[in-house]
Amino acid sequence: MKFGEDRMIGYIGRGNQLIAEGKTPEAMKLVEKGLKYYSEKIIKAISPYAKADAGLIVLVLRHLADEVERGNPGAKELYEGMKKCVNAPSLIETEKVKKGNRR
Repeated sequence: MKFGEDRMIGYIGRGNQLIAEGKTPEAMKLVEKGLKYYSEKIIKAISPYAKADAGLIVLVLRHLADEVERGNPGAKELYEGMKKCVNAPSLIETEKVKKGNRR
């Protein structure tokens, strides 16, 4: 039985608060933690996937990014600024060859 829904406290808002307090290194670590958090959630949601569909997954993720940017003013600008200064976590993929059981 679930008693409440999970609700996220924004990483960017908390990071901005830390910057206002003069704690920029801590803010950058918090944003990197948020990047890792969301990356892991997305990878978990799409795994496992067929290797042949990797290009399709890239297409889907870029489409979703475009739609999120369109619906959230400032998101694209934040991305452009943050990609230059945030250390993104590496993606480590493990290839397992198995016969598909779903169509």
